[in-house]
Amino acid sequence: MSRVILALLGVILLAVVALALLWLLGQVMVGVGAFVVGTAAVLSRLLWFLIVTGVLSGLVYFVASAWRPAARIATPGVPSGVRLDTAATAFAVPAPAGGPAQSTAQGRPPEHAAPVSAAPAAAPAGPAADHPARFDGRAGVYAAARPGYPEDLGTWLEEAGLLDAPVADIGAGTGLFTRLLLASGATVQAVEPNPDMRAQLLTALADAVQAGRLTVHGGTSEATGLADAAVGLITAAQAAHWFDPEPTVAEFRRVLRPGGRVLLVWNDWRGVERPFNRAYGEAIRPFLAAGTPDVATRVPEDRLPALLPGGFERREFTHEVTLTRERLHALAASVSYLPGPDDAGYPAMTRALDDVFDIYALRDSVTFGYRTHAFLGSVEEPVT
Repeated sequence: MSRVILALLGVILLAVVALALLWLLGQVMVGVGAFVVGTAAVLSRLLWFLIVTGVLSGLVYFVASAWRPAARIATPGVPSGVRLDTAATAFAVPAPAGGPAQSTAQGRPPEHAAPVSAAPAAAPAGPAADHPARFDGRAGVYAAARPGYPEDLGTWLEEAGLLDAPVADIGAGTGLFTRLLLASGATVQAVEPNPDMRAQLLTALADAVQAGRLTVHGGTSEATGLADAAVGLITAAQAAHWFDPEPTVAEFRRVLRPGGRVLLVWNDWRGVERPFNRAYGEAIRPFLAAGTPDVATRVPEDRLPALLPGGFERREFTHEVTLTRERLHALAASVSYLPGPDDAGYPAMTRALDDVFDIYALRDSVTFGYRTHAFLGSVEEPVT
Protein backbone atom coordinates (compact mmCIF):
# COMPACT_ATOMS: atom_id res chain seq x y z
CA MET A 1 0.00 0.00 0.00
CA SER A 2 2.80 2.37 0.90
CA ARG A 3 4.38 1.78 -2.49
CA VAL A 4 1.20 2.80 -4.24
CA ILE A 5 1.02 5.97 -2.18
CA LEU A 6 4.67 6.80 -2.98
CA ALA A 7 4.06 6.17 -6.69
CA LEU A 8 1.07 8.51 -6.63
CA LEU A 9 3.12 11.18 -4.86
CA GLY A 10 5.87 10.79 -7.50
CA VAL A 11 3.37 11.25 -10.33
CA ILE A 12 1.92 14.33 -8.59
CA LEU A 13 5.40 15.84 -8.13
CA LEU A 14 6.28 15.23 -11.79
CA ALA A 15 3.05 16.86 -12.84
CA VAL A 16 3.76 19.87 -10.61
CA VAL A 17 7.32 20.18 -12.04
CA ALA A 18 6.01 19.92 -15.59
CA LEU A 19 3.41 22.61 -14.90
CA ALA A 20 6.12 24.81 -13.31
CA LEU A 21 8.32 24.39 -16.35
CA LEU A 22 5.44 25.25 -18.65
CA TRP A 23 4.69 28.34 -16.52
CA LEU A 24 8.35 29.40 -16.61
CA LEU A 25 8.53 28.89 -20.38
CA GLY A 26 5.41 31.00 -20.74
CA GLN A 27 6.98 33.78 -18.67
CA VAL A 28 10.12 33.65 -20.83
CA MET A 29 8.05 33.86 -23.99
CA VAL A 30 6.08 36.79 -22.57
CA GLY A 31 9.38 38.55 -21.73
CA VAL A 32 10.82 37.90 -25.19
CA GLY A 33 7.63 39.16 -26.77
CA ALA A 34 7.68 42.29 -24.64
CA PHE A 35 11.33 42.86 -25.59
CA VAL A 36 10.57 42.43 -29.28
CA VAL A 37 7.58 44.74 -29.07
CA GLY A 38 9.57 47.31 -27.07
CA THR A 39 12.48 47.15 -29.48
CA ALA A 40 10.16 47.56 -32.44
CA ALA A 41 8.60 50.56 -30.75
CA VAL A 42 12.02 52.13 -30.13
CA LEU A 43 13.14 51.47 -33.68
CA SER A 44 9.91 52.90 -35.01
CA ARG A 45 10.39 56.09 -32.99
CA LEU A 46 14.04 56.29 -34.11
CA LEU A 47 12.97 55.91 -37.74
CA TRP A 48 10.44 58.73 -37.41
CA PHE A 49 13.07 60.88 -35.69
CA LEU A 50 15.49 60.33 -38.59
CA ILE A 51 12.79 61.12 -41.15
CA VAL A 52 11.77 64.34 -39.40
CA THR A 53 15.42 65.39 -38.87
CA GLY A 54 16.24 64.72 -42.53
CA VAL A 55 13.28 66.78 -43.72
CA LEU A 56 14.15 69.68 -41.43
CA SER A 57 17.84 69.52 -42.44
CA GLY A 58 16.86 69.58 -46.09
CA LEU A 59 14.69 72.64 -45.52
CA VAL A 60 17.50 74.42 -43.65
CA TYR A 61 19.99 73.61 -46.45
CA PHE A 62 17.53 74.81 -49.09
CA VAL A 63 16.90 78.09 -47.28
CA ALA A 64 20.64 78.65 -46.68
CA SER A 65 21.51 77.83 -50.28
CA ALA A 66 18.84 80.15 -51.58
CA TRP A 67 20.07 82.98 -49.34
CA ARG A 68 23.89 82.91 -49.73
CA PRO A 69 24.15 83.00 -53.54
CA ALA A 70 22.07 86.14 -53.51
CA ALA A 71 24.89 87.80 -51.58
CA ARG A 72 27.65 86.28 -53.68
CA ILE A 73 26.19 87.24 -57.00
CA ALA A 74 25.90 90.88 -56.08
CA THR A 75 27.06 92.93 -59.05
CA PRO A 76 30.80 93.50 -58.63
CA GLY A 77 31.88 97.08 -58.62
CA VAL A 78 34.24 98.49 -61.23
CA PRO A 79 36.77 101.24 -60.58
CA SER A 80 35.39 104.68 -61.27
CA GLY A 81 35.74 105.86 -64.85
CA VAL A 82 35.91 102.30 -66.23
CA ARG A 83 33.18 100.79 -68.35
CA LEU A 84 32.42 97.10 -67.87
CA ASP A 85 33.09 96.34 -71.52
CA THR A 86 36.49 98.00 -71.18
CA ALA A 87 37.31 95.94 -68.10
CA ALA A 88 36.37 92.75 -69.94
CA THR A 89 38.48 93.76 -72.93
CA ALA A 90 41.40 94.44 -70.64
CA PHE A 91 41.20 90.95 -69.15
CA ALA A 92 41.07 89.20 -72.51
CA VAL A 93 44.22 88.61 -74.50
CA PRO A 94 44.01 91.30 -77.19
CA ALA A 95 44.29 90.30 -80.83
CA PRO A 96 47.05 91.94 -82.87
CA ALA A 97 45.90 95.26 -84.26
CA GLY A 98 45.37 95.51 -88.00
CA GLY A 99 47.16 98.84 -88.11
CA PRO A 100 48.77 101.35 -85.78
CA ALA A 101 46.67 101.36 -82.63
CA GLN A 102 45.82 104.42 -80.66
CA SER A 103 48.54 104.90 -78.07
CA THR A 104 47.26 104.70 -74.53
CA ALA A 105 49.69 103.52 -71.85
CA GLN A 106 51.40 100.33 -71.08
CA GLY A 107 52.13 98.41 -67.93
CA ARG A 108 50.59 95.71 -65.81
CA PRO A 109 47.85 93.23 -66.73
CA PRO A 110 44.68 93.03 -64.74
CA GLU A 111 45.75 89.94 -62.92
CA HIS A 112 49.16 90.67 -61.55
CA ALA A 113 50.05 94.09 -62.83
CA ALA A 114 48.67 97.43 -63.86
CA PRO A 115 47.48 97.29 -67.47
CA VAL A 116 49.22 100.11 -69.27
CA SER A 117 49.72 99.18 -72.89
CA ALA A 118 47.95 99.99 -76.10
CA ALA A 119 44.43 98.62 -76.07
CA PRO A 120 43.07 96.36 -78.81
CA ALA A 121 41.72 98.13 -81.86
CA ALA A 122 38.16 97.53 -80.64
CA ALA A 123 38.75 99.22 -77.30
CA PRO A 124 36.96 102.51 -76.85
CA ALA A 125 38.91 105.71 -77.02
CA GLY A 126 39.01 108.31 -74.31
CA PRO A 127 39.25 107.97 -70.52
CA ALA A 128 37.60 104.53 -70.46
CA ALA A 129 40.54 103.13 -72.41
CA ASP A 130 43.08 104.51 -69.91
CA HIS A 131 44.08 101.18 -68.41
CA PRO A 132 46.46 102.54 -65.73
CA ALA A 133 43.62 104.59 -64.23
CA ARG A 134 41.84 101.34 -63.34
CA PHE A 135 44.51 100.79 -60.69
CA ASP A 136 44.19 104.20 -59.07
CA GLY A 137 43.74 103.60 -55.35
CA ARG A 138 44.88 99.96 -55.54
CA ALA A 139 48.65 100.43 -55.54
CA GLY A 140 48.86 99.83 -51.79
CA VAL A 141 47.11 96.47 -51.78
CA TYR A 142 48.94 95.59 -54.99
CA ALA A 143 52.33 96.12 -53.37
CA ALA A 144 51.27 94.28 -50.20
CA ALA A 145 49.62 91.24 -51.74
CA ARG A 146 50.97 90.44 -55.22
CA PRO A 147 53.56 87.66 -55.50
CA GLY A 148 57.18 88.18 -56.37
CA TYR A 149 59.20 86.04 -58.78
CA PRO A 150 61.35 82.93 -58.17
CA GLU A 151 65.01 83.47 -57.36
CA ASP A 152 65.95 80.81 -59.92
CA LEU A 153 64.82 83.19 -62.67
CA GLY A 154 67.21 85.89 -61.47
CA THR A 155 70.01 83.34 -61.14
CA TRP A 156 69.47 82.24 -64.73
CA LEU A 157 69.65 85.82 -66.02
CA GLU A 158 72.75 86.56 -63.96
CA GLU A 159 74.62 83.43 -65.02
CA ALA A 160 73.75 84.06 -68.67
CA GLY A 161 75.39 87.52 -68.43
CA LEU A 162 72.14 89.25 -69.34
CA LEU A 163 72.39 91.67 -66.40
CA ASP A 164 75.88 92.97 -67.15
CA ALA A 165 74.51 95.93 -69.13
CA PRO A 166 71.71 98.26 -67.88
CA VAL A 167 68.20 96.80 -67.90
CA ALA A 168 64.92 98.54 -68.76
CA ASP A 169 61.94 97.15 -66.80
CA ILE A 170 58.87 98.23 -68.79
CA GLY A 171 55.56 98.40 -66.92
CA ALA A 172 57.44 98.05 -63.63
CA GLY A 173 54.34 98.66 -61.50
CA THR A 174 55.22 98.65 -57.80
CA GLY A 175 58.58 97.05 -58.56
CA LEU A 176 57.94 93.37 -57.96
CA PHE A 177 60.12 92.24 -60.87
CA THR A 178 62.46 95.22 -60.45
CA ARG A 179 63.37 93.84 -57.02
CA LEU A 180 64.46 90.55 -58.57
CA LEU A 181 66.61 92.34 -61.14
CA LEU A 182 68.30 94.48 -58.48
CA ALA A 183 68.83 91.49 -56.18
CA SER A 184 70.52 89.69 -59.08
CA GLY A 185 72.99 92.55 -59.59
CA ALA A 186 71.37 94.59 -62.38
CA THR A 187 71.27 98.35 -62.85
CA VAL A 188 67.67 99.16 -63.77
CA GLN A 189 65.68 101.89 -65.47
CA ALA A 190 62.06 101.30 -64.43
CA VAL A 191 59.31 102.64 -66.72
CA GLU A 192 55.79 102.87 -65.30
CA PRO A 193 52.94 105.19 -66.37
CA ASN A 194 50.68 104.90 -63.31
CA PRO A 195 51.61 107.60 -60.75
CA ASP A 196 50.38 105.59 -57.75
CA MET A 197 52.41 102.59 -58.84
CA ARG A 198 55.53 104.73 -59.38
CA ALA A 199 55.12 106.23 -55.92
CA GLN A 200 54.99 102.75 -54.36
CA LEU A 201 58.05 101.69 -56.35
CA LEU A 202 60.06 104.77 -55.33
CA THR A 203 59.18 104.28 -51.67
CA ALA A 204 59.95 100.57 -51.60
CA LEU A 205 63.22 100.83 -53.54
CA ALA A 206 64.47 104.22 -52.30
CA ASP A 207 67.83 102.73 -51.29
CA ALA A 208 68.51 101.51 -54.84
CA VAL A 209 67.56 104.94 -56.21
CA GLN A 210 69.92 106.67 -53.80
CA ALA A 211 72.68 104.20 -54.68
CA GLY A 212 72.31 105.05 -58.36
CA ARG A 213 71.28 101.52 -59.34
CA LEU A 214 67.67 102.44 -60.15
CA THR A 215 65.96 105.27 -61.99
CA VAL A 216 62.18 105.55 -62.24
CA HIS A 217 60.08 107.54 -64.67
CA GLY A 218 56.84 107.47 -66.65
CA GLY A 219 56.61 105.93 -70.10
CA THR A 220 55.02 103.26 -72.25
CA SER A 221 56.21 100.37 -74.37
CA GLU A 222 55.74 102.58 -77.42
CA ALA A 223 57.47 105.62 -75.90
CA THR A 224 59.80 104.57 -73.10
CA GLY A 225 61.60 107.91 -72.78
CA LEU A 226 64.95 106.06 -72.79
CA ALA A 227 67.94 107.16 -74.82
CA ASP A 228 69.05 105.36 -78.00
CA ALA A 229 71.00 102.14 -77.33
CA ALA A 230 70.58 102.71 -73.60
CA VAL A 231 70.14 99.12 -72.36
CA GLY A 232 71.25 95.59 -73.09
CA LEU A 233 68.07 93.89 -71.84
CA ILE A 234 64.41 94.90 -71.79
CA THR A 235 62.07 93.11 -69.38
CA ALA A 236 58.29 93.19 -69.12
CA ALA A 237 56.71 91.18 -66.31
CA GLN A 238 52.92 90.77 -66.41
CA ALA A 239 52.64 93.48 -69.06
CA ALA A 240 53.53 92.41 -72.59
CA HIS A 241 50.10 91.18 -73.61
CA TRP A 242 49.06 94.84 -73.48
CA PHE A 243 51.71 95.93 -75.95
CA ASP A 244 50.84 96.88 -79.51
CA PRO A 245 53.53 94.82 -81.26
CA GLU A 246 54.48 97.05 -84.20
CA PRO A 247 55.27 100.33 -82.38
CA THR A 248 56.60 98.46 -79.34
CA VAL A 249 59.09 96.44 -81.36
CA ALA A 250 60.23 99.63 -83.14
CA GLU A 251 60.80 101.35 -79.79
CA PHE A 252 62.64 98.35 -78.34
CA ARG A 253 64.96 98.25 -81.34
CA ARG A 254 65.77 101.91 -80.75
CA VAL A 255 66.67 101.64 -77.06
CA LEU A 256 68.48 98.27 -77.20
CA ARG A 257 72.19 97.99 -77.77
CA PRO A 258 73.36 95.77 -80.64
CA GLY A 259 72.66 92.17 -79.72
CA GLY A 260 70.28 93.25 -76.96
CA ARG A 261 67.58 90.87 -75.76
CA VAL A 262 63.97 91.09 -74.57
CA LEU A 263 62.53 89.07 -71.67
CA LEU A 264 58.75 88.69 -71.36
CA VAL A 265 57.48 87.16 -68.11
CA TRP A 266 54.08 86.02 -66.84
CA ASN A 267 53.36 84.89 -63.29
CA ASP A 268 50.30 82.63 -63.54
CA TRP A 269 48.25 80.78 -60.91
CA ARG A 270 45.64 79.29 -63.23
CA GLY A 271 47.75 76.53 -64.72
CA VAL A 272 48.82 75.16 -61.32
CA GLU A 273 46.86 72.09 -60.24
CA ARG A 274 46.39 72.78 -56.54
CA PRO A 275 43.14 72.43 -54.57
CA PHE A 276 43.30 75.98 -53.24
CA ASN A 277 44.09 77.43 -56.67
CA ARG A 278 40.94 75.80 -58.03
CA ALA A 279 38.89 76.88 -55.01
CA TYR A 280 40.08 80.48 -55.36
CA GLY A 281 39.11 80.53 -59.03
CA GLU A 282 35.62 79.30 -58.22
CA ALA A 283 35.23 81.76 -55.34
CA ILE A 284 35.99 84.84 -57.44
CA ARG A 285 34.06 83.69 -60.52
CA PRO A 286 30.69 85.25 -59.50
CA PHE A 287 32.38 88.62 -58.98
CA LEU A 288 34.16 89.00 -62.32
CA ALA A 289 33.28 92.14 -64.25
CA ALA A 290 30.45 91.52 -66.70
CA GLY A 291 31.67 89.94 -69.91
CA THR A 292 35.03 88.84 -68.48
CA PRO A 293 36.04 85.67 -70.36
CA ASP A 294 37.46 82.61 -68.66
CA VAL A 295 41.06 81.86 -69.66
CA ALA A 296 43.36 78.98 -68.81
CA THR A 297 46.57 81.01 -68.72
CA ARG A 298 47.74 84.60 -68.89
CA VAL A 299 50.38 83.83 -71.54
CA PRO A 300 49.37 85.15 -75.01
CA GLU A 301 51.07 82.42 -76.99
CA ASP A 302 49.77 83.64 -80.35
CA ARG A 303 51.25 87.13 -79.87
CA LEU A 304 54.78 86.10 -78.97
CA PRO A 305 56.09 85.87 -82.58
CA ALA A 306 54.96 89.45 -83.21
CA LEU A 307 56.53 90.72 -79.99
CA LEU A 308 59.76 88.71 -80.45
CA PRO A 309 60.18 88.50 -84.25
CA GLY A 310 63.79 87.37 -83.95
CA GLY A 311 62.79 84.16 -82.17
CA PHE A 312 62.77 83.18 -78.51
CA GLU A 313 63.44 80.45 -75.99
CA ARG A 314 61.12 79.49 -73.14
CA ARG A 315 61.83 78.72 -69.49
CA GLU A 316 59.39 77.79 -66.72
CA PHE A 317 59.78 78.16 -62.98
CA THR A 318 57.48 77.26 -60.08
CA HIS A 319 57.10 78.89 -56.71
CA GLU A 320 54.63 79.22 -53.84
CA VAL A 321 53.19 82.15 -51.93
CA THR A 322 51.83 81.96 -48.38
CA LEU A 323 48.65 83.97 -47.89
CA THR A 324 47.06 85.03 -44.63
CA ARG A 325 43.35 85.84 -44.65
CA GLU A 326 44.16 89.55 -44.90
CA ARG A 327 46.63 89.08 -47.75
CA LEU A 328 44.10 86.93 -49.62
CA HIS A 329 41.59 89.78 -49.37
CA ALA A 330 44.21 92.25 -50.55
CA LEU A 331 45.24 90.00 -53.45
CA ALA A 332 41.69 89.95 -54.79
CA ALA A 333 41.24 93.67 -54.11
CA SER A 334 44.31 94.45 -56.22
CA VAL A 335 42.77 92.86 -59.32
CA SER A 336 41.19 95.33 -61.72
CA TYR A 337 38.31 93.10 -62.84
CA LEU A 338 37.22 92.29 -59.24
CA PRO A 339 35.52 94.57 -56.69
CA GLY A 340 37.83 96.92 -54.82
CA PRO A 341 37.45 97.79 -51.12
CA ASP A 342 35.12 100.71 -51.95
CA ASP A 343 32.85 98.70 -54.27
CA ALA A 344 29.44 97.33 -53.34
CA GLY A 345 30.38 93.75 -54.18
CA TYR A 346 33.53 93.71 -52.02
CA PRO A 347 31.96 92.43 -48.73
CA ALA A 348 30.28 89.50 -50.50
CA MET A 349 33.53 88.65 -52.30
CA THR A 350 35.52 88.62 -49.05
CA ARG A 351 32.91 86.32 -47.48
CA ALA A 352 33.30 83.93 -50.41
CA LEU A 353 37.09 84.05 -50.00
CA ASP A 354 36.75 83.45 -46.26
CA ASP A 355 34.72 80.31 -46.97
CA VAL A 356 37.49 78.71 -49.03
CA PHE A 357 40.20 80.05 -46.71
CA ASP A 358 38.55 78.33 -43.72
CA ILE A 359 38.47 75.05 -45.62
CA TYR A 360 42.11 75.03 -46.74
CA ALA A 361 43.90 77.10 -44.08
CA LEU A 362 46.69 75.44 -42.13
CA ARG A 363 48.07 77.44 -39.20
CA ASP A 364 46.13 80.53 -40.31
CA SER A 365 47.48 80.61 -43.87
CA VAL A 366 47.03 78.96 -47.25
CA THR A 367 49.54 78.13 -49.97
CA PHE A 368 48.99 79.54 -53.44
CA GLY A 369 50.96 77.97 -56.29
CA TYR A 370 52.40 79.91 -59.24
CA ARG A 371 54.10 78.97 -62.50
CA THR A 372 56.36 81.64 -64.00
CA HIS A 373 56.69 81.62 -67.79
CA ALA A 374 59.77 83.41 -69.16
CA PHE A 375 60.41 84.08 -72.86
CA LEU A 376 63.85 85.37 -73.82
CA GLY A 377 64.18 86.52 -77.40
CA SER A 378 65.12 89.19 -79.90
CA VAL A 379 63.26 91.95 -81.72
CA GLU A 380 65.67 91.89 -84.64
CA GLU A 381 64.38 90.22 -87.77
CA PRO A 382 66.20 86.93 -88.44
CA VAL A 383 68.77 87.02 -91.22
CA THR A 384 67.71 84.85 -94.17
